[in-house]
Amino acid sequence: MKTAIVSDIHGNWDGFNTVLADINSRQVERIICLGDVVDGGDKNNAVVDWLKANNITTVRGNHDENYDCPLEAENKIWLTQLPKELVEKSVLFTHISPLVKQKGIKNNIEAWNVFDETNFRLVFIGHIHFPALFGYESECFREAKDYKVDCGSHYLNPTDRYIISFGAVGYPRGGGQFIRYGIFDSDENIVEFIKLKGTLLPYGLCFL
Repeated sequence: MKTAIVSDIHGNWDGFNTVLADINSRQVERIICLGDVVDGGDKNNAVVDWLKANNITTVRGNHDENYDCPLEAENKIWLTQLPKELVEKSVLFTHISPLVKQKGIKNNIEAWNVFDETNFRLVFIGHIHFPALFGYESECFREAKDYKVDCGSHYLNPTDRYIISFGAVGYPRGGGQFIRYGIFDSDENIVEFIKLKGTLLPYGLCFL
């Protein structure tokens, strides 16, 4: 199955439409959203309405819990009902981290802590707003392997474990001024990091 994974839209309706157009040009079977749907741009209701209308599996981000933007009443209710995570066998989809102490997985030390305290083979995250790929098998003691990804496809060794962030739709942190999302091909064990030119939110409109 090919799954398109989007995250940190932050009400960037125009940027989200750029992503959706690209997804429609590929053979993708479903979309999963890793949270922070709202709080940043001015089209928050439009983003939520589309996710609801298309029954997109969405996990709750920190900005979906605490936001400072006007929302329709039914959209507020929808946000409160989002799950914190989605588990499919050994694969986890979540916004910040599977750990009880919610801390962004920004480097190989933080990634190692997740590997050390959980048993998931794959963990897909949002929140950090930049593309990242960390592997459990590493030459450094108590440090995950940092693959330093940008765009393109990467094979996931079935005997290894990984933490994957595809980056943000709303605005980037590092990696240039690009809209970012990714595709997970579970049959081929491949993740593809995708970057697109399009409308981004001004940096600083929303925070981690």
